[in-house]
Amino acid sequence: MLDITIDTHLSTFHLSLRFSAVSGQTTVLLGESGAGKSTVLRILAGLLKPQRGRIALNDMVYFDSEQAIDVPPQERPFGYVFQDYALFPHLTVFENVAFGLQAQRFPRSLVRRRVGEALEQVRLPGLDQRRPAQLSGGQQQRVAIARALALQPQLLLLDEPLAALDVQTRREVRQELRRILAEVDVTTVLVTHTYIEALLFGQHIIVLEQGQVLQQGGQRDLLEHPRSAYVAELVGVNFFRGYITRYESLAVCAIQLHNGTQAVELLATLREQAGSVSRPTVGEAAFVLVDPRSITLYPTQPDSSARNTFRGEIVQIVRIGSVSSGEEREGVLRVSLLLTTTMPPLTAEITEASASRLQLYEGATVYATFKATDARAYT
Repeated sequence: MLDITIDTHLSTFHLSLRFSAVSGQTTVLLGESGAGKSTVLRILAGLLKPQRGRIALNDMVYFDSEQAIDVPPQERPFGYVFQDYALFPHLTVFENVAFGLQAQRFPRSLVRRRVGEALEQVRLPGLDQRRPAQLSGGQQQRVAIARALALQPQLLLLDEPLAALDVQTRREVRQELRRILAEVDVTTVLVTHTYIEALLFGQHIIVLEQGQVLQQGGQRDLLEHPRSAYVAELVGVNFFRGYITRYESLAVCAIQLHNGTQAVELLATLREQAGSVSRPTVGEAAFVLVDPRSITLYPTQPDSSARNTFRGEIVQIVRIGSVSSGEEREGVLRVSLLLTTTMPPLTAEITEASASRLQLYEGATVYATFKATDARAYT
């Protein structure tokens, strides 16, 4: 088990987090650039010293500010794979993978065996005499991982391991990296800003923003209960936060949105949550999700049975793909409406044919409706 507590002030923000990682599993740190993800890895590796905190792995303490424990980086059994791989261009694959072992003065026979085993693990046997410039981007990444694995680390730190690859290579290498991590069975902390990679690799996902933990949990937690606009945007749903003002039925409640001086209320359906024994009380904070595909747009005030109707200005129309329509494929658009100046836009997903029929354009004023049953509320 990896147990981490970090509290330190940096030049741009205050980094404060606490989490545990199960042995043999992968924990993903997810967040935008500047959220503090790579800083956490540097602190774990011992390359950066926090003002306060504690780092322990399998009952061995590597840093404890209260007990004045700070094990040097070279003495921590951790493997670190940098975003740009940091391979030595003048060294062969063998020499790159052997570098850490030789620095620790392991016997030559052991170095040869460890390097061979590591190259087998990443499926690069026979390439030991090539130099990095003779390898593809995916192969270079695997050499960097082999260099870390050759040290037989108890903790593997991966800093944006796929970021340096082009889109096509990234797709190919994802599955290979998943295989490697599954086979080596080492506790891993992986940093990424890509949602799909968080879902692919993370048994446990921690969302960071400006050094603070916004949310943490499993894949299902992020998909079904995002607790920030950042996560909701990654998932692809509309996200609002507010407080419950009243109940219209056992499950349907009215929620006043946090939007400054302009009052906006919507009706939503409370969904059962794990561990919940009673419904939330009036005045309690709540989150609301609305699938863009459940929103209908109208050019004029609609005569609709939908309980939620809003008027807004179209601020963006983006083509996001296509769907099959009979024997043809039809374009799909995401249309974002500005309801008030203090709320995030409401985004609807419609076909290009519907947009053409409605004569939609950026700057136009339209009406958006959705049912209370299509607005999912949770606390």
